[in-house]
Parts: sequence; structure tokens; C-alpha cells
Amino acid sequence: MEILGSGAEATIYLETARGKRQVIKDRVRKTYRLPQLDDELRKTRTRREANILRKLPLPGPKLIDSDGKERIVMEFIDGTQAKLLLDKEVKLARTIGAQLARMHDAGIIHGDLTTSNMLVKDNTLYFIDFGLSFTSKEPEHKAVDIHLFRQALESKHYRVHERAFQEFLAGYRESRHADEVLARLAVVERRGRNKAKY
Repeated sequence: MEILGSGAEATIYLETARGKRQVIKDRVRKTYRLPQLDDELRKTRTRREANILRKLPLPGPKLIDSDGKERIVMEFIDGTQAKLLLDKEVKLARTIGAQLARMHDAGIIHGDLTTSNMLVKDNTLYFIDFGLSFTSKEPEHKAVDIHLFRQALESKHYRVHERAFQEFLAGYRESRHADEVLARLAVVERRGRNKAKY
């Protein structure tokens, strides 16, 4: 097995099984937590992520298996990270907006929406890394998802972030709840500006 990455929550491996490459996500034990609490958190987050992958209404890694405790096995998508493409292909942001609209309309909040967590393969955009995802119909949660994406654009794609965000909004307006969510986004961003003053 090859380690693809390691973060605060999990270690990601690539392996080949029956001639197909697949990704294994192992949620690592946290020794600073009480063992019972740690087991419960890892189990809850693993089950939630697996359930979201099962019902994802757009291109993403297919769930192959999960032990319901700490491990998820997913399809490997051999694509290019959107963060490597967006600066030259700003219209990709419109596709991101349209895909997020579909996900939000299905009640799924990504929770870590950056261009590092998106892959492009054969002109198809895939969202990946649903480790912080959850389900919600609340406009507030959807607005925060968009706010985090906007911050990621400003940080990683500062040369094109304004154009990219306008493209994103054009795609997101395909959501049947777009007006409500974008009105809430204005509230979220005002709140963020007020906090920054102190």
C-alpha cells in the first residue's frame, strides 16, 4: 500500500485489489481523547461519510466498503486537482457552483469545500473528501459552505478569485433554493467582517 496523504483525521492509502486501484481511508486513533469517546467519534464520522458517499447525487468516489468503525474503501479517481486548473480555466468555477447546487438541494453540506478537494477527469468534475460532511437543509449551513469556498478562492486563486466567484454564483443559481441561500450568505459574511474588527 502507498500512502497518499495523512491529515488530522485520517491516513489515506492507495492499494490495488483484483486489478483495480482503490483508496482506503483509516481514521486514526487520538491518544489525547478518552478511548470510549475516540471510538465513538471515529465510528460516527465514518458511518456519516459512508452514508453521504452512498447517496451523493453527483460525480464522486464510489463507496466500495466500510467497516462502520474507522475504515472506508473508495474508488480511486485518477484526475487532476481543480486547484491546478482553475487559474487558467476560470469557467470551471461555474461547474463547481452547479455541482454544489445539486449537492445542497439533496441536503448534503461538504464542510471542506476547496479546489484541493475536487478532481477533474475526462472533463468531469468530482468532489472528494467528505470527512467533514453532514446532512442539513438549513440555509445557514449551505451559506457557510459557500463562504468557505470563497475564502479558499481568495487564498489560493487570488489572481482570478473575483471572476471565479462570479462564475461559481452563475452555476449555483441553478439551485431551487439559491435566492434564500445567497441572502443568508450575505448575513454570514457580514458576521465574519464584524468579528474581524475585534
